[in-house]
Amino acid sequence: MATFDKVIPPGQAGKISLEIDGDKVFGDFKKTVSVLTNDPEHPMMTITLKGVIKQFIDVLPTDRVYLSGVYGEKAESELTISSPEMGPALQITGVTSNIDDKITYKLVPTPQQGTYRLKIWKNPKLPVVKTWGSITLNTNSERSPQKAIQVNVTTNSLISAQPSIINFGLVGPGGPQSERKTFEKSIVLTKVKGEFSIKGISFTAKSYSATVETLELGKRYNVTVQFTPDHAQHTFSDEMTINTDDPNEPNVKVRLIARSI
Repeated sequence: MATFDKVIPPGQAGKISLEIDGDKVFGDFKKTVSVLTNDPEHPMMTITLKGVIKQFIDVLPTDRVYLSGVYGEKAESELTISSPEMGPALQITGVTSNIDDKITYKLVPTPQQGTYRLKIWKNPKLPVVKTWGSITLNTNSERSPQKAIQVNVTTNSLISAQPSIINFGLVGPGGPQSERKTFEKSIVLTKVKGEFSIKGISFTAKSYSATVETLELGKRYNVTVQFTPDHAQHTFSDEMTINTDDPNEPNVKVRLIARSI
C-alpha cells in the first residue's frame, strides 16, 4: 500500500510512504514500486523494498514436512520450534493432528527455554498412499496461539509400472466390426524388493484386453494392452487395474488415454 504527495512545489521535497502487509508476505521479500512523474528527465523512477517478515512462531528448517518411503521403511523428520516474540518464553500447551492414523509425533523440550523439538514419524505399515494433513501446536503466544504444520505422507509402491500411463495417441473412430482397428501398447511391471505375481486384469471399459508375458518370474512382467475403439468418441480416458498377490499392493492402477482422429 502506498501514500504520497501528489504535487511537489519546485525546489521542495515530497514524501512517499510504502507499507508491506505482513499477513501476505513471508520470510525474505523484495518488492519494487514504479513512481510516475511529469518530469521529462525522470518520467519514471523505481523504488526497491527488501526485508524479512518474521513469524511469531519459528519452525525450522520448514513448516511443511514430507515423509516418504516404501512399505515397512522408516521415514521421519525433526523440527525445531521457537519464537522471536518479546515477552514470556514460548510454551507449547498441546499438540494435535488430523492424521493420527498415518503419523506419530513427540514434542521434546530442549535445555534452551522456549525452544522445542518436534519429532514426526510416518506409520511404516501404511499402505500405498499419497496424502497430507496437519499438526497443530497450541501455544501461549498472544499473536499466534495456534501454529499449523503441514505434513505430506507418501508410501511409495514397490511395484512400478513403466510407463505409468498408457497413451494410445490418435486412434481411428469405431465402425463396423470388420473395419475396427486394434491398437497395442505395452508396460513392464517390476517389483524392487520381494516377489509377486499377476492374478488378473480388469478395465473400466469393454474396448480393452490384455496379455501377460513373464520376463523374470516373481520380478518382472510385460503387459500388452489391446485397444479396439467400438464407437466414435473424441477422447478416451479409462483405467486398467492389475490384481497382484502382494497383500500390501493388491491393485496396481494404470491410466489409459487416447484421442480420436
